Amino acid sequence: MMMEKNKPKRFQLSAQTLGSTLIVFFLALTLIFGGEKPAVADNTPACVGDHPQELGCWQKYPLFRDSQGKILPLQSVHTSLLPNGKILMVNGSSNRNTIDRQKVTFVDGVKTSEQAVIDNTALFDPETGTFEQISSPPPKQFGDSNDLFCTGHVHLANGNVLFSGGSNRYYPGEQFEGSKQINVYDWQQQQWTNIGGKMKAGRWYPSLVPLADGKIVIFSGQKYDAPTQITPTIEIYDPKTNQLHFFDLTYVEDSPYNVKITEYQYVDANGDFVTEKADVYDSIDLYPRVFPTPDGKLLITGDGAGKFPLEVHKSNKTYLMSVQEEPSGELSISFEIGPDRKDISKVYGTAVADPNREGDVLLLGGILNTNNINFGKPQLGLIVDGKAPKGSGNEELLATGARIAASVERWDSKANEWSIVPDFLQQDNGSPQPRAMNEAVILPNKEILTVNGGIYAEYDQVYEPLLMTYDEKAPGGYKTQEMNPATLPRLYHNGALLLPDGRVLTVGGNASRGARETDGTVHVDVVPDPTDYYLLAKLTKDPQTPGSGKVISEKDYNQFLEDYYQNPESYFAQLDDSSIDPVPFAPAEIWQVEIFNPPYLFKGGLRPEIETAPQTLEYEEASHVTVKNVDIQSDGERGSLVMVKLGTITHSFDYGQRLADLSIQKVINNGNGSYTIDFTAPENAHLYTPGYYMMFYLNSAGKPSVAKMVQLEAA
Repeated sequence: MMMEKNKPKRFQLSAQTLGSTLIVFFLALTLIFGGEKPAVADNTPACVGDHPQELGCWQKYPLFRDSQGKILPLQSVHTSLLPNGKILMVNGSSNRNTIDRQKVTFVDGVKTSEQAVIDNTALFDPETGTFEQISSPPPKQFGDSNDLFCTGHVHLANGNVLFSGGSNRYYPGEQFEGSKQINVYDWQQQQWTNIGGKMKAGRWYPSLVPLADGKIVIFSGQKYDAPTQITPTIEIYDPKTNQLHFFDLTYVEDSPYNVKITEYQYVDANGDFVTEKADVYDSIDLYPRVFPTPDGKLLITGDGAGKFPLEVHKSNKTYLMSVQEEPSGELSISFEIGPDRKDISKVYGTAVADPNREGDVLLLGGILNTNNINFGKPQLGLIVDGKAPKGSGNEELLATGARIAASVERWDSKANEWSIVPDFLQQDNGSPQPRAMNEAVILPNKEILTVNGGIYAEYDQVYEPLLMTYDEKAPGGYKTQEMNPATLPRLYHNGALLLPDGRVLTVGGNASRGARETDGTVHVDVVPDPTDYYLLAKLTKDPQTPGSGKVISEKDYNQFLEDYYQNPESYFAQLDDSSIDPVPFAPAEIWQVEIFNPPYLFKGGLRPEIETAPQTLEYEEASHVTVKNVDIQSDGERGSLVMVKLGTITHSFDYGQRLADLSIQKVINNGNGSYTIDFTAPENAHLYTPGYYMMFYLNSAGKPSVAKMVQLEAA
């Protein structure tokens, strides 16, 4: 039986809807910009979606191409917003295998010693829609491989982006060895630099967390010389001294590596309270979700991004880490055991600092009880009603308790306790919709957009974002509403960032590993296979006829790419199992940008404009901005002024974004619709670490201005 799964419900781009699409586009410009000259280029794509005032709309940007018009195979595994408003897109070797087209065989991984293999870096300007391919760091540095695939990254206080670790080497069986490299992208000079040396430990899948004084804590990652082991160490980078401080956590009291777990207590998928015996030491997962707390500690939530064949990090423990500095400059660290969570740790869900409850942390969705991101793929046995064919890989995974969460978990920073809502992520009909590989983007009106990902990590994409609106009486503290759907499947390795104009960028997506030929051609018609590792997909446009699929020939390949990106819903993959009808096809890589326009951009009236704003701020400093296109009649209609830290995202977690709600002290009417707003800069440098922020003014209806970039300076 052919099953329709997660097909976009409100989007159908056809000749019949083209006229209405253009009408929506011009209506959108009028509503957003109030009749003024748009802040985006004249060739901006149409914004597609019914009822944008309620459900938002999507702009689909052209494919990236070289000077000869050839499609450039650039996704964005590591995505950062720069202080100049451009998007840094970094991929390194980009999760690819090597293909011998004649033999149709795959070699695990690629040769990262070749510049052409790792030279997959670009800048995208969302204001103009233009794209520029730029150089990558050298493939070798300080005598070792220097591949930024699966690195960690975060902004330094000066706006440069620090990259730590990555892939030192590919091993057979999808295993990787961690890199010791540190690279820095200088956004003003538009060039790559390094810090003059390497880390002590290799780190593949590390997390970088900024501190109040500008230092960066580097957590976790797979080892340099052991591809299936997590390093039990951290390093702290001090940009003032350009030094790294190394700590072995196995010797630190109450660190996860010194805590023996004898049992887990949690609520399972059926809502039953479970006590499970254990006999293990805890650990810190890969790409751990770590957050600063109001009192300057670092909350290690337990969630992360574990990767098969690593042992599953099955724990409901949390930890609070402190960093102390002596007058001599020497650093020390300490740990305390935090409160137990209500569920065990997950991988490849998202996490976000709650903009409406300062200091709180939210964990949304994710995978439980397995690190195998192939879980759920039909190649392992199609799952229907929670069951898979007998003897299949998915049946084995289901038997171990593998599942995708629809939950939200909250850490209450004041009470220092966790709560959970198991079925928080829902469709508009009220039924739960589990999500993995989803992203959480903080909007300037303090809503949260949950976007991208799928029912499974690499299969069954969810096109509709969820808009989360704060309501302290709602379960989890938020009401949710489905938005208009996107058009491209964004699964593993997708990204989403808030832009200075209030839109949300979405990029990337790896449904499986691409295949690179020696001439640089990258094939996306690749699917995993439980027997033969990877295969070229048999594709069809006739989902009702099993056996109709065929492998795309070399002479037809470029046309296939052009056709797919224009009509992604028209392709299906024919599986070798004749009992399963063709399933919706998602290519190995997504090379196209889509931008979501949230409903607040379509509120009536002129869009507020910040005329002047400070370029720099110090903590607790009194300052002011001037705004126009507003009508502030009373104290109750002052609107709001917020600062949102620049995002930098990979593997379902944004390591940068924070929203600071600025305290408005006074509003002065300057006449002619212009106002001076006196405000106070953020106080808490632990929560709002130094660096560049987007400053938005929102009118009383919640319509945001285009942001001004402001640098919050380190104490």
